[in-house]
Amino acid sequence: MKRVPGFYSARYAPAEVASLARLQLAAEQMQRCGLVDFRAPAPLDPQRLRGLHSDRYIDAFVSGFEPLASSQGLRWSPRLRDATLAMLGGQLEASGQALRTGLALNLARGFHHAVPERGVAYCPFNGLALVAHCLPQRRVFVIDCDEHGGNGTEEFAALLPNLHAASVFGTRFGCRGGERSWAFPVRVDLFGFEVYEAALATVFDLVDRVQPDLVIYQAGADCHIDDPKGRAGLTTPELFRRDLMVFEAMAARAIPLVFVVAGGYQQARRVARINTNTVRAARRAYLRRFPAALLDAPDACDVALAPPS
Repeated sequence: MKRVPGFYSARYAPAEVASLARLQLAAEQMQRCGLVDFRAPAPLDPQRLRGLHSDRYIDAFVSGFEPLASSQGLRWSPRLRDATLAMLGGQLEASGQALRTGLALNLARGFHHAVPERGVAYCPFNGLALVAHCLPQRRVFVIDCDEHGGNGTEEFAALLPNLHAASVFGTRFGCRGGERSWAFPVRVDLFGFEVYEAALATVFDLVDRVQPDLVIYQAGADCHIDDPKGRAGLTTPELFRRDLMVFEAMAARAIPLVFVVAGGYQQARRVARINTNTVRAARRAYLRRFPAALLDAPDACDVALAPPS
């Protein structure tokens, strides 16, 4: 069976961090549905963050030195640190997979709010900008479809000449566009899904202009109409249409794509279903347009999904 190559480990989902613990449910559901061939990545060496984030902040987060270690709004713990480094390691491994074969999932947060000096809004380090930082010879384009604008990635796009970012959002969160970045506020609940389609069409035009070597897609679940933090107002079918549009557009262009999940503040199992639908959209689009990007995976997956003790 053709499956999406994916990266995840139980380290991503420490039970004491609710926003991360729910990743376990999504991983289990994707595995039950036979959608993803999961592999466990190696954690990121924190030294690879040097030159992206400030040394003072990196050292504080690694060691747990407060208050800077908890500047992202989550109480620091060794397991939060380890989860963050695991997800960032997965981001680089998934990017490498996508560059080799065309598509990969990192079942992680993109951490798009983090800025150079500190973490912001539950985002310790910017895992989207990290890819551009670690691949300086590659043009990286972020398509960010979270409820909240990617303000941190926008800051990094002004600093990293190979990073470009377009945010389509319901809540601006300080994101206004800048050097190599673009902002598209939308309200589907007020004006219909056509406004989202128009925004994505403009984003695809920008992708054609930039001609990136790699696209990173942040598939936010928090712009769902029932999400307590959502304002964009997309229904479940509209979220699927959004995802399918992105995947089909990039598959048609044969641009390597790595995607992450993000946001989602309603009941955890509903968020897991939205995340699983994103993977279904990816699989459908690539089966149609770029089947070589999918894996002929065996029934058993490589990664153990039991929660950490």
